[in-house]
Amino acid sequence: MSLRRVLPILMRLALAATLLAGSAQAASGGDEISDAERLELAARLTADGEYERAARALGKVDTRAEELDLAKYHTVAGLIALNQNRNEDAVRNLEDAIAAGQADPTVQLYLAQAHFALERWREALAALDAAGETADALGGVWQMRAHAWWALGERQRALDTLGQAAARFPANNSFTRRQVFYLIEAGLYQEAAILGRQFLRRGDAKAEDYAAIGSALRRTRSYDEALAILESARLRYPDNDALSKALAQTWLEAGKPLAAARMLEQAALRDPALWVETAELYRRAGYPALALSLNARVPDPARKLKQRVGLLVELRRYGEVAGMESALRRAGALEDEDVRYALAYAFFRAGDFAAADRHLAALKRPELFRKATELRKVMEECADAPWSCA
Repeated sequence: MSLRRVLPILMRLALAATLLAGSAQAASGGDEISDAERLELAARLTADGEYERAARALGKVDTRAEELDLAKYHTVAGLIALNQNRNEDAVRNLEDAIAAGQADPTVQLYLAQAHFALERWREALAALDAAGETADALGGVWQMRAHAWWALGERQRALDTLGQAAARFPANNSFTRRQVFYLIEAGLYQEAAILGRQFLRRGDAKAEDYAAIGSALRRTRSYDEALAILESARLRYPDNDALSKALAQTWLEAGKPLAAARMLEQAALRDPALWVETAELYRRAGYPALALSLNARVPDPARKLKQRVGLLVELRRYGEVAGMESALRRAGALEDEDVRYALAYAFFRAGDFAAADRHLAALKRPELFRKATELRKVMEECADAPWSCA
Protein backbone atom coordinates (compact mmCIF):
# COMPACT_ATOMS: atom_id res chain seq x y z
CA MET A 1 0.00 0.00 0.00
CA SER A 2 1.40 3.41 -0.94
CA LEU A 3 2.19 5.87 1.82
CA ARG A 4 0.56 8.46 -0.40
CA ARG A 5 -2.74 6.77 0.41
CA VAL A 6 -2.27 6.19 4.13
CA LEU A 7 -0.65 9.44 5.27
CA PRO A 8 -2.31 12.42 3.53
CA ILE A 9 -4.64 13.32 6.40
CA LEU A 10 -1.74 13.73 8.81
CA MET A 11 0.18 15.96 6.46
CA ARG A 12 -2.84 18.03 5.55
CA LEU A 13 -3.37 18.79 9.23
CA ALA A 14 0.27 19.79 9.50
CA LEU A 15 0.32 21.97 6.38
CA ALA A 16 -3.18 23.43 5.98
CA ALA A 17 -2.42 26.95 7.27
CA THR A 18 -5.23 29.50 7.14
CA LEU A 19 -4.60 32.49 4.86
CA LEU A 20 -7.22 34.87 6.14
CA ALA A 21 -5.31 38.13 6.22
CA GLY A 22 -2.89 37.40 3.39
CA SER A 23 -5.46 36.09 0.92
CA ALA A 24 -7.89 38.89 1.67
CA GLN A 25 -5.20 41.48 1.16
CA ALA A 26 -4.23 39.95 -2.18
CA ALA A 27 -7.84 39.84 -3.34
CA SER A 28 -8.47 43.48 -2.45
CA GLY A 29 -5.42 44.70 -4.31
CA GLY A 30 -3.65 45.84 -1.12
CA ASP A 31 0.03 45.67 -0.38
CA GLU A 32 2.13 43.11 -2.20
CA ILE A 33 2.07 39.63 -0.65
CA SER A 34 5.14 38.87 1.46
CA ASP A 35 7.37 35.84 1.05
CA ALA A 36 5.96 34.36 4.23
CA GLU A 37 2.43 34.75 2.85
CA ARG A 38 3.43 33.16 -0.45
CA LEU A 39 4.81 30.23 1.52
CA GLU A 40 1.54 29.96 3.42
CA LEU A 41 -0.35 30.02 0.12
CA ALA A 42 1.87 27.27 -1.30
CA ALA A 43 1.33 25.21 1.87
CA ARG A 44 -2.45 25.60 1.62
CA LEU A 45 -2.50 24.67 -2.07
CA THR A 46 -0.30 21.64 -1.35
CA ALA A 47 -2.65 20.50 1.40
CA ASP A 48 -5.54 20.81 -1.08
CA GLY A 49 -3.72 18.78 -3.74
CA GLU A 50 -3.17 21.76 -6.07
CA TYR A 51 0.46 20.91 -6.75
CA GLU A 52 0.97 22.90 -9.95
CA ARG A 53 -0.42 26.07 -8.40
CA ALA A 54 1.51 25.41 -5.22
CA ALA A 55 4.74 25.09 -7.20
CA ARG A 56 4.08 28.42 -8.93
CA ALA A 57 3.41 30.13 -5.61
CA LEU A 58 6.49 28.61 -4.01
CA GLY A 59 8.63 29.62 -6.98
CA LYS A 60 7.98 33.28 -6.14
CA VAL A 61 9.33 32.92 -2.61
CA ASP A 62 12.73 34.50 -2.02
CA THR A 63 14.59 31.98 0.12
CA ARG A 64 17.02 34.72 1.15
CA ALA A 65 14.28 36.64 2.93
CA GLU A 66 14.88 37.22 6.60
CA GLU A 67 12.81 35.22 9.09
CA LEU A 68 11.56 32.86 6.32
CA ASP A 69 10.67 29.47 7.81
CA LEU A 70 13.14 27.35 5.83
CA ALA A 71 11.99 24.12 7.46
CA LYS A 72 8.47 24.77 6.23
CA TYR A 73 9.68 25.96 2.82
CA HIS A 74 11.64 22.77 2.14
CA THR A 75 8.83 20.62 3.54
CA VAL A 76 6.34 22.13 1.11
CA ALA A 77 8.85 21.90 -1.76
CA GLY A 78 9.51 18.28 -0.91
CA LEU A 79 5.81 17.36 -0.85
CA ILE A 80 5.18 19.09 -4.16
CA ALA A 81 8.10 17.22 -5.75
CA LEU A 82 6.96 13.91 -4.25
CA ASN A 83 3.45 14.29 -5.63
CA GLN A 84 4.86 15.22 -9.04
CA ASN A 85 7.06 12.09 -9.04
CA ARG A 86 10.24 14.16 -8.85
CA ASN A 87 11.63 11.90 -6.19
CA GLU A 88 15.24 13.11 -6.26
CA ASP A 89 14.03 16.67 -5.64
CA ALA A 90 11.72 15.37 -2.93
CA VAL A 91 14.59 13.65 -1.10
CA ARG A 92 16.79 16.72 -1.31
CA ASN A 93 14.12 19.11 -0.03
CA LEU A 94 12.82 16.85 2.73
CA GLU A 95 16.36 16.26 4.00
CA ASP A 96 16.94 20.03 3.91
CA ALA A 97 13.74 20.51 5.87
CA ILE A 98 14.90 18.09 8.55
CA ALA A 99 18.31 19.78 8.65
CA ALA A 100 16.56 23.15 9.09
CA GLY A 101 14.73 21.89 12.15
CA GLN A 102 11.62 20.15 10.81
CA ALA A 103 10.80 17.72 13.62
CA ASP A 104 7.42 16.39 12.47
CA PRO A 105 7.94 12.58 12.14
CA THR A 106 5.45 12.52 9.29
CA VAL A 107 8.08 14.21 7.12
CA GLN A 108 10.29 11.16 7.69
CA LEU A 109 7.48 9.03 6.27
CA TYR A 110 7.37 11.11 3.13
CA LEU A 111 11.14 10.92 2.88
CA ALA A 112 10.85 7.13 3.13
CA GLN A 113 8.30 7.17 0.33
CA ALA A 114 10.66 9.12 -1.93
CA HIS A 115 13.54 6.74 -1.21
CA PHE A 116 11.18 3.81 -1.76
CA ALA A 117 10.19 5.12 -5.19
CA LEU A 118 13.89 5.38 -6.05
CA GLU A 119 14.45 1.80 -4.79
CA ARG A 120 16.86 3.02 -2.14
CA TRP A 121 15.74 0.39 0.29
CA ARG A 122 18.14 0.99 3.19
CA GLU A 123 17.54 4.74 3.14
CA ALA A 124 13.79 4.10 3.13
CA LEU A 125 14.13 1.78 6.13
CA ALA A 126 16.24 4.36 7.98
CA ALA A 127 13.62 7.05 7.42
CA LEU A 128 10.85 4.74 8.64
CA ASP A 129 12.86 4.00 11.78
CA ALA A 130 13.36 7.73 12.34
CA ALA A 131 9.59 8.26 12.21
CA GLY A 132 9.19 6.04 15.29
CA GLU A 133 5.71 5.23 16.55
CA THR A 134 4.12 7.46 13.93
CA ALA A 135 5.30 4.94 11.34
CA ASP A 136 4.57 1.84 13.43
CA ALA A 137 0.93 2.86 13.82
CA LEU A 138 0.34 2.61 10.06
CA GLY A 139 -0.23 -0.77 8.43
CA GLY A 140 1.06 0.43 5.08
CA VAL A 141 4.43 1.22 6.63
CA TRP A 142 4.89 -2.42 7.64
CA GLN A 143 4.18 -3.45 4.04
CA MET A 144 6.88 -1.02 2.91
CA ARG A 145 9.35 -2.38 5.43
CA ALA A 146 8.72 -5.95 4.34
CA HIS A 147 9.07 -5.04 0.68
CA ALA A 148 12.34 -3.23 1.34
CA TRP A 149 13.83 -6.16 3.27
CA TRP A 150 12.69 -8.58 0.56
CA ALA A 151 14.23 -6.43 -2.18
CA LEU A 152 17.50 -6.40 -0.20
CA GLY A 153 17.50 -10.19 -0.12
CA GLU A 154 16.77 -10.25 3.62
CA ARG A 155 13.92 -12.71 3.18
CA GLN A 156 13.61 -13.85 6.77
CA ARG A 157 13.51 -10.27 8.03
CA ALA A 158 10.77 -9.52 5.49
CA LEU A 159 8.72 -12.52 6.67
CA ASP A 160 9.33 -11.63 10.33
CA THR A 161 8.21 -8.06 9.65
CA LEU A 162 4.96 -9.29 8.16
CA GLY A 163 4.48 -11.66 11.10
CA GLN A 164 4.88 -8.76 13.55
CA ALA A 165 2.45 -6.67 11.52
CA ALA A 166 -0.12 -9.46 11.47
CA ALA A 167 0.08 -9.69 15.27
CA ARG A 168 -0.20 -5.91 15.64
CA PHE A 169 -3.12 -5.58 13.18
CA PRO A 170 -5.09 -8.84 13.64
CA ALA A 171 -8.04 -7.60 11.59
CA ASN A 172 -5.81 -6.93 8.57
CA ASN A 173 -5.39 -10.10 6.50
CA SER A 174 -3.07 -8.51 3.94
CA PHE A 175 0.08 -9.28 5.93
CA THR A 176 -0.55 -13.03 5.97
CA ARG A 177 -1.47 -12.85 2.30
CA ARG A 178 1.83 -11.17 1.48
CA GLN A 179 3.71 -13.79 3.53
CA VAL A 180 2.12 -16.54 1.45
CA PHE A 181 3.09 -14.88 -1.81
CA TYR A 182 6.66 -14.28 -0.61
CA LEU A 183 6.98 -17.95 0.34
CA ILE A 184 5.69 -18.98 -3.09
CA GLU A 185 8.13 -16.60 -4.77
CA ALA A 186 10.96 -18.14 -2.73
CA GLY A 187 9.91 -21.63 -3.82
CA LEU A 188 8.98 -22.62 -0.25
CA TYR A 189 5.76 -24.28 -1.35
CA GLN A 190 5.28 -26.47 1.72
CA GLU A 191 5.50 -23.46 4.04
CA ALA A 192 3.28 -21.45 1.69
CA ALA A 193 0.67 -24.21 1.68
CA ILE A 194 0.60 -24.39 5.49
CA LEU A 195 0.22 -20.63 5.89
CA GLY A 196 -2.14 -20.49 2.92
CA ARG A 197 -4.59 -22.83 4.62
CA GLN A 198 -4.69 -20.48 7.62
CA PHE A 199 -5.14 -17.52 5.33
CA LEU A 200 -8.09 -19.07 3.49
CA ARG A 201 -9.84 -19.87 6.74
CA ARG A 202 -10.06 -16.11 7.37
CA GLY A 203 -12.73 -16.02 4.68
CA ASP A 204 -11.81 -12.85 2.77
CA ALA A 205 -9.56 -14.35 0.08
CA LYS A 206 -9.70 -13.23 -3.54
CA ALA A 207 -9.75 -15.45 -6.62
CA GLU A 208 -6.03 -14.93 -7.24
CA ASP A 209 -5.33 -15.93 -3.63
CA TYR A 210 -7.09 -19.26 -4.11
CA ALA A 211 -5.23 -19.78 -7.38
CA ALA A 212 -1.84 -19.06 -5.82
CA ILE A 213 -2.40 -21.20 -2.74
CA GLY A 214 -3.89 -24.03 -4.78
CA SER A 215 -0.84 -23.91 -7.03
CA ALA A 216 1.45 -24.02 -3.98
CA LEU A 217 -0.34 -27.15 -2.79
CA ARG A 218 -0.01 -28.64 -6.29
CA ARG A 219 3.73 -28.13 -6.17
CA THR A 220 3.83 -30.11 -2.92
CA ARG A 221 1.87 -32.86 -4.75
CA SER A 222 -1.12 -32.38 -2.44
CA TYR A 223 -3.38 -32.75 -5.45
CA ASP A 224 -6.60 -33.69 -3.67
CA GLU A 225 -6.42 -30.72 -1.33
CA ALA A 226 -5.38 -28.38 -4.13
CA LEU A 227 -8.31 -29.53 -6.25
CA ALA A 228 -10.74 -29.16 -3.37
CA ILE A 229 -9.62 -25.58 -2.72
CA LEU A 230 -9.59 -24.61 -6.39
CA GLU A 231 -12.96 -26.20 -7.16
CA SER A 232 -14.60 -24.49 -4.19
CA ALA A 233 -13.14 -21.18 -5.35
CA ARG A 234 -14.43 -21.75 -8.88
CA LEU A 235 -17.96 -21.98 -7.49
CA ARG A 236 -17.46 -18.47 -6.08
CA TYR A 237 -15.63 -17.12 -9.13
CA PRO A 238 -16.88 -19.16 -12.11
CA ASP A 239 -15.45 -16.81 -14.76
CA ASN A 240 -11.97 -16.37 -13.31
CA ASP A 241 -9.37 -17.61 -15.78
CA ALA A 242 -6.56 -17.78 -13.21
CA LEU A 243 -8.56 -20.40 -11.31
CA SER A 244 -9.35 -22.33 -14.50
CA LYS A 245 -5.67 -22.41 -15.46
CA ALA A 246 -4.61 -23.48 -11.97
CA LEU A 247 -7.23 -26.24 -12.00
CA ALA A 248 -6.18 -27.42 -15.46
CA GLN A 249 -2.52 -27.62 -14.40
CA THR A 250 -3.45 -29.47 -11.22
CA TRP A 251 -5.61 -32.01 -13.06
CA LEU A 252 -2.82 -32.52 -15.60
CA GLU A 253 -0.15 -33.15 -12.97
CA ALA A 254 -2.58 -35.44 -11.14
CA GLY A 255 -2.62 -37.60 -14.27
CA LYS A 256 -6.03 -36.49 -15.56
CA PRO A 257 -5.36 -34.72 -18.89
CA LEU A 258 -8.98 -35.01 -20.04
CA ALA A 259 -10.27 -33.19 -16.95
CA ALA A 260 -7.55 -30.61 -17.50
CA ALA A 261 -8.62 -30.15 -21.13
CA ARG A 262 -12.26 -29.68 -20.21
CA MET A 263 -11.35 -27.14 -17.56
CA LEU A 264 -9.12 -25.11 -19.85
CA GLU A 265 -11.71 -25.24 -22.63
CA GLN A 266 -14.07 -23.19 -20.47
CA ALA A 267 -11.40 -20.51 -20.08
CA ALA A 268 -10.60 -20.62 -23.80
CA LEU A 269 -14.19 -19.60 -24.56
CA ARG A 270 -13.32 -16.30 -22.85
CA ASP A 271 -9.67 -16.12 -23.90
CA PRO A 272 -9.07 -17.47 -27.44
CA ALA A 273 -5.30 -17.46 -26.87
CA LEU A 274 -5.85 -20.61 -24.76
CA TRP A 275 -7.21 -22.72 -27.62
CA VAL A 276 -3.77 -24.00 -28.60
CA GLU A 277 -3.13 -25.28 -25.04
CA THR A 278 -6.64 -26.71 -24.87
CA ALA A 279 -6.14 -28.64 -28.10
CA GLU A 280 -2.80 -29.95 -26.83
CA LEU A 281 -4.43 -31.21 -23.65
CA TYR A 282 -7.08 -33.08 -25.65
CA ARG A 283 -4.28 -34.59 -27.73
CA ARG A 284 -2.51 -35.76 -24.56
CA ALA A 285 -5.80 -37.20 -23.32
CA GLY A 286 -6.00 -39.34 -26.46
CA TYR A 287 -8.45 -37.30 -28.52
CA PRO A 288 -6.39 -36.03 -31.47
CA ALA A 289 -9.44 -35.64 -33.75
CA LEU A 290 -11.14 -33.37 -31.21
CA ALA A 291 -7.86 -31.54 -30.75
CA LEU A 292 -7.70 -30.98 -34.51
CA SER A 293 -11.19 -29.48 -34.55
CA LEU A 294 -10.31 -27.10 -31.71
CA ASN A 295 -7.08 -26.18 -33.50
CA ALA A 296 -9.26 -24.38 -36.06
CA ARG A 297 -10.10 -21.83 -33.33
CA VAL A 298 -6.48 -20.90 -32.59
CA PRO A 299 -6.18 -17.17 -33.47
CA ASP A 300 -2.40 -17.13 -34.07
CA PRO A 301 -1.81 -18.40 -37.65
CA ALA A 302 1.77 -19.57 -37.00
CA ARG A 303 0.89 -21.47 -33.82
CA LYS A 304 -2.17 -22.92 -35.50
CA LEU A 305 -0.13 -24.29 -38.42
CA LYS A 306 2.59 -25.76 -36.22
CA GLN A 307 0.10 -27.54 -34.00
CA ARG A 308 -1.94 -28.72 -36.98
CA VAL A 309 1.12 -30.40 -38.50
CA GLY A 310 1.72 -32.44 -35.36
CA LEU A 311 -1.93 -33.43 -35.04
CA LEU A 312 -2.22 -34.50 -38.67
CA VAL A 313 0.95 -36.59 -38.35
CA GLU A 314 -0.48 -38.24 -35.25
CA LEU A 315 -3.68 -38.96 -37.18
CA ARG A 316 -1.54 -40.35 -40.04
CA ARG A 317 -2.98 -37.89 -42.52
CA TYR A 318 0.38 -37.46 -44.20
CA GLY A 319 -0.91 -36.20 -47.52
CA GLU A 320 -2.57 -33.23 -45.82
CA VAL A 321 0.68 -32.39 -44.07
CA ALA A 322 2.63 -32.53 -47.32
CA GLY A 323 0.04 -30.25 -48.86
CA MET A 324 0.77 -27.63 -46.18
CA GLU A 325 4.36 -27.04 -47.33
CA SER A 326 3.68 -23.71 -49.05
CA ALA A 327 1.55 -22.40 -46.18
CA LEU A 328 4.21 -23.37 -43.66
CA ARG A 329 6.91 -21.63 -45.67
CA ARG A 330 4.85 -18.42 -45.99
CA ALA A 331 4.20 -18.39 -42.26
CA GLY A 332 7.90 -18.88 -41.49
CA ALA A 333 7.03 -22.08 -39.63
CA LEU A 334 9.77 -24.08 -41.37
CA GLU A 335 12.33 -22.19 -39.30
CA ASP A 336 11.14 -24.44 -36.48
CA GLU A 337 13.15 -27.62 -37.03
CA ASP A 338 10.53 -29.77 -35.30
CA VAL A 339 7.98 -28.63 -37.87
CA ARG A 340 10.42 -29.23 -40.71
CA TYR A 341 11.16 -32.75 -39.49
CA ALA A 342 7.43 -33.48 -39.22
CA LEU A 343 6.98 -32.27 -42.78
CA ALA A 344 9.91 -34.43 -43.96
CA TYR A 345 8.40 -37.44 -42.21
CA ALA A 346 5.04 -36.76 -43.84
CA PHE A 347 6.68 -36.64 -47.29
CA PHE A 348 8.45 -39.91 -46.47
CA ARG A 349 5.20 -41.62 -45.49
CA ALA A 350 3.53 -40.17 -48.57
CA GLY A 351 6.28 -41.77 -50.70
CA ASP A 352 7.97 -38.55 -51.83
CA PHE A 353 11.52 -39.38 -50.73
CA ALA A 354 13.13 -36.51 -52.65
CA ALA A 355 11.00 -33.91 -50.87
CA ALA A 356 11.62 -35.65 -47.55
CA ASP A 357 15.39 -35.60 -48.11
CA ARG A 358 15.29 -31.92 -49.07
CA HIS A 359 13.81 -31.00 -45.69
CA LEU A 360 15.99 -33.44 -43.75
CA ALA A 361 19.08 -31.78 -45.21
CA ALA A 362 18.11 -28.49 -43.51
CA LEU A 363 18.13 -29.94 -39.99
CA LYS A 364 20.99 -28.87 -37.71
CA ARG A 365 19.85 -29.69 -34.18
CA PRO A 366 21.81 -32.75 -32.96
CA GLU A 367 18.87 -34.93 -31.93
CA LEU A 368 16.96 -34.14 -35.12
CA PHE A 369 20.11 -34.64 -37.21
CA ARG A 370 20.38 -38.16 -35.76
CA LYS A 371 16.72 -38.85 -36.50
CA ALA A 372 17.21 -37.55 -40.05
CA THR A 373 20.15 -39.95 -40.53
CA GLU A 374 18.03 -42.87 -39.37
CA LEU A 375 15.16 -41.83 -41.64
CA ARG A 376 17.49 -41.61 -44.62
CA LYS A 377 18.64 -45.19 -43.96
CA VAL A 378 15.01 -46.30 -43.94
CA MET A 379 14.41 -44.46 -47.23
CA GLU A 380 17.42 -46.23 -48.77
CA GLU A 381 16.04 -49.59 -47.68
CA CYS A 382 12.67 -48.68 -49.11
CA ALA A 383 14.26 -47.68 -52.41
CA ASP A 384 16.05 -51.05 -52.61
CA ALA A 385 13.03 -53.09 -51.51
CA PRO A 386 9.84 -51.06 -51.98
CA TRP A 387 7.65 -53.91 -50.79
CA SER A 388 9.24 -53.71 -47.30
CA CYS A 389 7.81 -50.22 -46.77
CA ALA A 390 4.32 -50.84 -48.06
